[in-house]
Amino acid sequence: MNNPSVSENRGSAYKNMPVGAVDALGRRIPEPGISSTERENSTVGLFYFLWLCCGNKHLYNISEITDADPEAGYKTDDPKWGGIGDMHYWGEPFYGYYSMDDEWVIRRHMKLIMQAEIDFLFFDTTNAVIYEPVCHRVMKVLQEYARQGFKIPKVMFYTNTLSGRTVQRIYEEFYKPGLYRETWFEVGGKPVIIAIPGECSDEVKEFFNIKLSQWPNEPTKQGGWPWMDFEKPQRVFENLDGEPESINVSVAQHPQIRFGDSVMYGETTNCGRAWHDGDNDKGENAWIKGLNLAEQFERALETHPPVVLVTGWNEWIAGRWQGPPERPIMFVDCANYEFSRDIEMMRDGYFDNYFMQLISYVRQYKGTRGVAPAACGEKTVYEGFTDGAFRRSCLGWTDEIRFENATMRTSIKRVTVSHTEKDLKFEIEASEIPERSGAFFNIFVSVGERAGYDFILNYVPEGAAVKDGEALVARIVRPDPYSVEMRDVPVERPCDRLDNVFVIGENALEIGENTVTVTVPLTVLGLGPDVNPEGKADEIWFKVADSTEPYKVIDDFYDKGDVLPMGRAGFVYRMDYKQP
Repeated sequence: MNNPSVSENRGSAYKNMPVGAVDALGRRIPEPGISSTERENSTVGLFYFLWLCCGNKHLYNISEITDADPEAGYKTDDPKWGGIGDMHYWGEPFYGYYSMDDEWVIRRHMKLIMQAEIDFLFFDTTNAVIYEPVCHRVMKVLQEYARQGFKIPKVMFYTNTLSGRTVQRIYEEFYKPGLYRETWFEVGGKPVIIAIPGECSDEVKEFFNIKLSQWPNEPTKQGGWPWMDFEKPQRVFENLDGEPESINVSVAQHPQIRFGDSVMYGETTNCGRAWHDGDNDKGENAWIKGLNLAEQFERALETHPPVVLVTGWNEWIAGRWQGPPERPIMFVDCANYEFSRDIEMMRDGYFDNYFMQLISYVRQYKGTRGVAPAACGEKTVYEGFTDGAFRRSCLGWTDEIRFENATMRTSIKRVTVSHTEKDLKFEIEASEIPERSGAFFNIFVSVGERAGYDFILNYVPEGAAVKDGEALVARIVRPDPYSVEMRDVPVERPCDRLDNVFVIGENALEIGENTVTVTVPLTVLGLGPDVNPEGKADEIWFKVADSTEPYKVIDDFYDKGDVLPMGRAGFVYRMDYKQP
């Protein structure tokens, strides 16, 4: 039997800790239980695209063009369009129109993908281009994190066009020299690759565990691993022994082949982001909710094969091609915010809804580590990365776009949390202790069922003078996301604001050479045995964030300073009040 198991690809050190969150739509990701619910033979791969290194001289955005002019699809000579073969974005990524030369972006990608507990990435090399510099960059970063003890997503390559030649190049570039071995996704003691075996050399066939390239408009192949499936519900593909092995889950599907036809010419047979129950949902903002992705994942949960292949993370672009006279402008794989398949956060629009949905469904499929309540005085350690001070400075998609981000000034290497019956303590270890300005090791804490965070510890009002040892606790004021009136305004995300606060108390602050210790009375947070006389364990979600600039909205947790854990989600910490 050749099915990969989670344990086979986990590695000896597993420092990633479970997180909790409620997304901008009020959807709560399943919480980790007290004990482990992890399942064997439950492995998730994510389609990762490499081609954003291949920029045009100009930037084109299909959604902007077609929103401004619904007839743009018939105006083939309009200068708003690029020429035949020019790449066009369907929308703006949250990190801007970046290039895969941008190592800062790659590091953020990998941390988020690790947070989602993805087991492997399958690189898109289906068009016989292997993007060597990008692969080296991604694998180098993953190797760095693996050597720090984190469970990383391993790497494999998906080939199709000129498969034999492409696999040979991949083998000679990365595998034959033994580069980045810690990053190889292996099954049965061999690195996995997706290929057409009949085109491969004997040397390659001996070295790799080859899975078959499975295109969505091809007949079902035994041993095929699909990057997309046009059938509904999706097929479960068997391995060569006739056992269920893999299924694809995708954000949107294009059985008519040309996604652009649905945007510009009224084509109805493609399945956009809002597809569910047999049709594309035309409701306002339906596309931000992940209805199609949910239906696809539910099928994977129902059938539960050992491998789920998810499409995709960071595609963003499609080439313009010549269509027939009645539909002269052609885009195949993505075309606008509805007919596209990126999970990576976008600027505005769905923001991080799909990323949070990915975390939620991966957790339902794989299970999760348990989080048992800590006893009084017991210490729980949350590990951070050593690259938190890595700053952004890189050209984007065109030479006119340059990204600079110097809000990072230290690396949050470790946070140790403990409590007594009276107090909650955070001991933060950092690479260096910066001056007390901006957001100085702010600790954001959530104690309820709501989206966002309730408190900021170690808070200093913007522009205020501070005294040694003085630190404040602020309460964050937000509207109730579950109220009827809030259900109709998901795009604006008012519950994600962090800057409407009022001070409710103080926390003790001790600053050492490379440490910051914050202690707060539990009663200030509405916690503790005095508040909870029934003796049930209390739970918080928290994150630590340091930046030269204050954090004003959830978005800032993705791109400002160093944040542990990155993004919306917070680490889960549970406490009872028994002595150990």
